[in-house]
Amino acid sequence: MFISELTFRHVVWLFPVTFGLHVLEEWPGFTPWARKHASSSFTQRHYDTIHATGIAVAIVSAALVYEFPNRPITFLVFSFVLAPSIFFNTIFHAGATVITREYCPGLITALTLYLPLFFVVSSLAWSEGLLNAGTLSASFVIAGAFHTWEVGHNVFKAW
Repeated sequence: MFISELTFRHVVWLFPVTFGLHVLEEWPGFTPWARKHASSSFTQRHYDTIHATGIAVAIVSAALVYEFPNRPITFLVFSFVLAPSIFFNTIFHAGATVITREYCPGLITALTLYLPLFFVVSSLAWSEGLLNAGTLSASFVIAGAFHTWEVGHNVFKAW
């Protein structure tokens, strides 16, 4: 398949792959980093459970979009999976690295894989009419709130 023939429903399958690579970067060092900078009660078991679930969600989300490439599914996947996991997670890693002045494991794949993937999947969803200005804006608001809640709960153990 030529690049010009790729569609949103095909490219979204890169998300589980990039998520897996991101986990490989994070896995050896994120728990110690989180225990030092976020919550001393964060454990490797928490990390493993959260990210095993994330891999499953990435695969299921890609399958849903592939089977049902429509506006409601695209909106839900963008709001609760792609934008939080790719876009806002990149902001988390970059911000955490700057604030703590210490490399936050996951930063490299977030910047080199997540951001380009987010640009491509967003562009394709837009050009295929699966997202528009209103749905993309609403998706970002939901995704930002969801990611903030998820990181606060899972990493910082704030609630």
